[in-house]
Amino acid sequence: MTSAAISPLERIHRFTDELRARGVPVSMVERLDGMRAAGVAELDRADGLRTALRATLVKSADHLAVFEEVFDLYFDPPGARRASQAGPPDANPRLDLEHAVRSVLRDGSGELSRQVAEQAVEDFVRFEPGRPVAGVFYELSALAGLRLDELVAQQLAEAAADISGSGGPGGLDDPAQRLRFELQRTQTTTRAELLRGRVRKSIRELLVADRGADAVAKTLRQPLTADIDIVRANRAQLAEIQRVLIPIQHKLATTVMRKRRSRTDLIDVRATLRASMATGGVPVKVVHRKPRPTKPHLYVLADMSGSVANFAAFTVSLVASMSQLFSRLRTFAFIDNAAEVTDVFRQVRGPERAIAAMRDYVTAGELGSSTDYGRALRQFHATVGQELEHRSTVLIFGDARGNFRPAEEATLAKIARRAGSVYWLNPERRALWNTGDSMMSAYEPHCTAAVTCQTLNDLRGFIEQLG
Repeated sequence: MTSAAISPLERIHRFTDELRARGVPVSMVERLDGMRAAGVAELDRADGLRTALRATLVKSADHLAVFEEVFDLYFDPPGARRASQAGPPDANPRLDLEHAVRSVLRDGSGELSRQVAEQAVEDFVRFEPGRPVAGVFYELSALAGLRLDELVAQQLAEAAADISGSGGPGGLDDPAQRLRFELQRTQTTTRAELLRGRVRKSIRELLVADRGADAVAKTLRQPLTADIDIVRANRAQLAEIQRVLIPIQHKLATTVMRKRRSRTDLIDVRATLRASMATGGVPVKVVHRKPRPTKPHLYVLADMSGSVANFAAFTVSLVASMSQLFSRLRTFAFIDNAAEVTDVFRQVRGPERAIAAMRDYVTAGELGSSTDYGRALRQFHATVGQELEHRSTVLIFGDARGNFRPAEEATLAKIARRAGSVYWLNPERRALWNTGDSMMSAYEPHCTAAVTCQTLNDLRGFIEQLG
């Protein structure tokens, strides 16, 4: 059945099936709500159906990008727009693409962006019907033909030259002129990104017209940002994880504090006996003590070797961003030497900068070069062992792969005896523990809990339990 032959009801069914396949939670009730909303949507408006389905099917801002991508595949008829705009040969004259791209970057015209994208796809993309591809190579070919990055760089250089030659005091060294340039740079890069999106949209229209929405959607399918394996994430995925991480930090901090304040485990015996006097000495009403939450001491030991550096930087950054939840927070990084990096994570904002800072440590040789968990544990214990007490929580981030060097599990046992709790977060699946040079079987008995933590959702769940 071709895309055009699909009934509206079937199209909504396939659309919601694809959302669920990508990890967006859509229940049967919400699916029915979406169908009812589609029946009363303002279909005469371009975004009427989009708004109706978004309101009924999307419950988290984390899922908006997935919704928009899938909606465009199923409800933006490929070729319809081109057909409606088709006319005599002279009605759509060919553009001078370089001049047009400069105009888009300068003025941000949406209609001109669309024309540039469609002509770029026509001129620079060698489309091969029937190939099961996501269109990434096609997109790169079109953008390379447009020389978009080069033209963006030229536009920014011209803007800097204009500001420097405008006669303003200090040129770009002047704060006001610098702010003006930064605003222009943000505006230009935003318009360039929108043009990239237009090119991507034009290519996907061709793919859908060729193979159908279901086939293209399956090719484009990616895990949700919160479900991406941090260790294996590429640069673009890391940037998206960092974007999602910001609201998670605030939400987790609020959740943990609320849980602490709501604890009413302890019974106030005196108040309960006093209340029982009104019922003949029978304690009908049990009175609990008012919660007086204490802030724990947190100690973090993170493996910064190449295999798990991204994971450690993200997890430590998340913990450091919630430092207000702890009365003491000390962070240590190691490869074969452990060094305190508390100030590094306190001063830098975001995992990307934290990763860069840790690479500087590695380059300087302060953390060593070959992972040695046993030595790192000894150094960590020698530094903080006397501080640990019942309010102390120790978090260890790492895969426990120590290059077949001594595990020194006795040192971890000493740490566990002094600390209130020890948690080990391992970025590997449990099936991989104790394979090769993994030493988790030696460490796990001395931990309050040892858990797999590969994604932001795993990390979020663990911190909520920790609170």
